[in-house]
Amino acid sequence: MEEPAAHVEPAAPTEGEVAAATMRERKGRSRAESPAPTVAKKEPAAAEPSAASSGEAKAKKDSGFFEGFAGTTNGSFFKAPLWVDLRRPAGATSQESEVRSKPDLKSYLTGGNVFWSPNLVWLWITLLNYWIFPYDLVSAKTWSAHWVAYRLLANTLITFGYVGFWHVTLYILGWGKRPFNPLRKYRRSKVLHNMFYNVLGVVQWTLWEAIFMNCYATGRMPYITDEESFGTGWGFALFVLTWFWVVLWRDLHFYFAHRFLHVKFLYKYVHSLHHRNTDVEPFAGLCMHPVEHMFYFACAGPCLYVKASPFALMWMGIHMLISPAASHSGFEDNWQSDQFHYAHHRFFECNYGTSGVPYDLWFGTFRDSLDVKSQTYRGEHVESKDVKLDLASAAQADAKATLAGVPRWDEAAYNLLSYVICPLLVASSVLSLVREVPHWLLADPHALAFIMSVGPLVIGAVLLALSSRRPFATPRITFLYPFHKEKWLGAFGLNVVISLSVTVLPVYHLVHMLVSEPGNGIYYTLYGK
Repeated sequence: MEEPAAHVEPAAPTEGEVAAATMRERKGRSRAESPAPTVAKKEPAAAEPSAASSGEAKAKKDSGFFEGFAGTTNGSFFKAPLWVDLRRPAGATSQESEVRSKPDLKSYLTGGNVFWSPNLVWLWITLLNYWIFPYDLVSAKTWSAHWVAYRLLANTLITFGYVGFWHVTLYILGWGKRPFNPLRKYRRSKVLHNMFYNVLGVVQWTLWEAIFMNCYATGRMPYITDEESFGTGWGFALFVLTWFWVVLWRDLHFYFAHRFLHVKFLYKYVHSLHHRNTDVEPFAGLCMHPVEHMFYFACAGPCLYVKASPFALMWMGIHMLISPAASHSGFEDNWQSDQFHYAHHRFFECNYGTSGVPYDLWFGTFRDSLDVKSQTYRGEHVESKDVKLDLASAAQADAKATLAGVPRWDEAAYNLLSYVICPLLVASSVLSLVREVPHWLLADPHALAFIMSVGPLVIGAVLLALSSRRPFATPRITFLYPFHKEKWLGAFGLNVVISLSVTVLPVYHLVHMLVSEPGNGIYYTLYGK
């Protein structure tokens, strides 16, 4: 298994490196494959207030009521969070006290987790999208390339416009001054690799969206209409409530889905693609294997089990498409700066969730900074003879973020089976594309749903066994690393049950609803017709 490694530079860049980096930035950092470390001279102490230790409380007190509104710092999209000590190198400030203060129940009760966070900007974008590119549920009654292409256009414009903004401002215009990796090399091949998988992500979410729209339009799934949402008091109250529950659900789903993808038989064939980026940039956020996209977009699962408005589906989708961008910026001094997740890419087996709800702190997988010797981490992935966490090893892994090269035989087999054959069977059932497939298979909603949702897990486990030497000598390490020491009747079992419930189960029920007759979906099974 390929394991990204990491190491934190002990000292800041020299003045010579600073001068060279500044000169390269002035000449244009967008040249392909040319070194472009984004390094800046140390800010004078008076430039921005330090927010470390005891200074943090004072900074927050002096910042005023609107500090943090829409996720900004002192009203800016390009400043480090207040808890960061600007006297230290980027990534060197411990985030422990910040994470231990979560969850902030007052913030949840007052709506602060939406209005005083980046969620507000994503909500604005979703509201505009809902009115500018509304769902056409009349056309969605029958499958047509026209209305599906319309949704694809809307999702593409929003995703690439938003993610492109962060990439251009930080990596082309150089508005960020505190990169987590001060000796970064800008590689056009890496950006193209990441953009390619962003395209696949947008296409797949559009398919999720189209399936829901068709099921709404054909009576396979009930929904709250716009007339109810904006014409009745209870409907509008539920509409506003959607702004908040989606954010809470996203946090929970992301942790358990993400941790599940680090189980070895899924990591090797699926999540390792995302981890080719050990030094992330905005397009790295949605750069995922199609199977990971599928389990990631399963976050829309609640819309299968409760009667929700189409807006809830769109809000969930836009949040999933664009929120990873700034958190994968690679810079400390930008809006939604995410040292927490950057550490995950550098150190691999830590910080599976977000800093909003401290699941990692509770399960012992929290790293507080980019220091290799974390005082908070309790997991298995620590520096040793076999596990290298140095910068050179991280750079080797990062170099694999390219479209060039030939996959191994087992990777090619996994890709062919999991995201070509399995989806083709479902499409054949819905659109009658293939006549040669046995009728019993295409006609059985449960069989198709099982193949699409559970199939990638079974295929991964089988191929891992076939491609490993003596896989059953130490089966727990072979298939379950790095969670091989956790107990089934403990942390591992709990995580697996929840993870399967929020990833595999929604995919199963979505496919089943799509290929079943109206009235046979999971909603009607739960609540009756």
